[in-house]
Amino acid sequence: MKETPKLKRAGKDTIFTDLFHQPKYALLLAKALNPKMKLTESDIEFVTLRSVLMIKPYNDLGLLVKDKLLICSEAQSTWSMNVLVRMFMYLAETYHRYIQNHKEMNLYGSKKVKLPRPKCYVIYTGENKDCPKVLSLAEEFFKNNSALDLKIKVLHKSGTANIIQEYIGFCHIFDEQVKLYGYTKQSIEETIRKCKDKSILSNYLEERAKEVRTIMSLLFSQEEVTERYAYECRMEGHREGHREGHREGHREANENTAISMLKDKMDIDKIAKYTKLTPKRIRELAKAL
Repeated sequence: MKETPKLKRAGKDTIFTDLFHQPKYALLLAKALNPKMKLTESDIEFVTLRSVLMIKPYNDLGLLVKDKLLICSEAQSTWSMNVLVRMFMYLAETYHRYIQNHKEMNLYGSKKVKLPRPKCYVIYTGENKDCPKVLSLAEEFFKNNSALDLKIKVLHKSGTANIIQEYIGFCHIFDEQVKLYGYTKQSIEETIRKCKDKSILSNYLEERAKEVRTIMSLLFSQEEVTERYAYECRMEGHREGHREGHREGHREANENTAISMLKDKMDIDKIAKYTKLTPKRIRELAKAL
């Protein structure tokens, strides 16, 4: 089979990372998550993991607050319990870098090192209304029979007025406009217009208008590339099917498409949409990787 170019994961969380990597909006986020703390922009340091070659884990947003509190967060539009594993990896790498930056710390010495307290969040913008308020690594992956645990607080749509709810509102309006107009310039402009009318991220959308339009356009391009990617894999499978038996070749093509998408860390729901495989079968393929 002809080798198909690999795809990088993309999504609305690019708006999330752009928004909350602006110092004043990072401050609003930190205050929303810790309303009792008195904070200024100078109290916040960005410790988001970046890895151009994807060799090490990377996350959406990491904030070190007053060198005492470590906030690790990720935006998620498709529900996945695997965020618990990702968050564990983010924390491990972030603490590793933190210790490296504090040369006075000696993990092998007798003096106990001081670490910032972690608080982990998922900002969920999808349609799953039954998602839990808190996720537990021990409960979900080890049936509570483990010495290891990590808890993540899930934040989704609520009646609270803060920067988090504005971001979630932006995502919901965005999804509505895509359903109406597809991946077009009109859906981008309507999203921005409606958000400004409802005072949702209005200052951000005004200040970063060019960047926001570019980010959303790249998202649309990625969706189109994904569709072509799946289509090419299916067509290759159909050609194989004529040689090996149509039904078997069609099934194999869909499974090969799913495996490629899994390797590129794409969401199971999106893989199911393009391959027509059941989520159960896709999880079986994931376990076999």
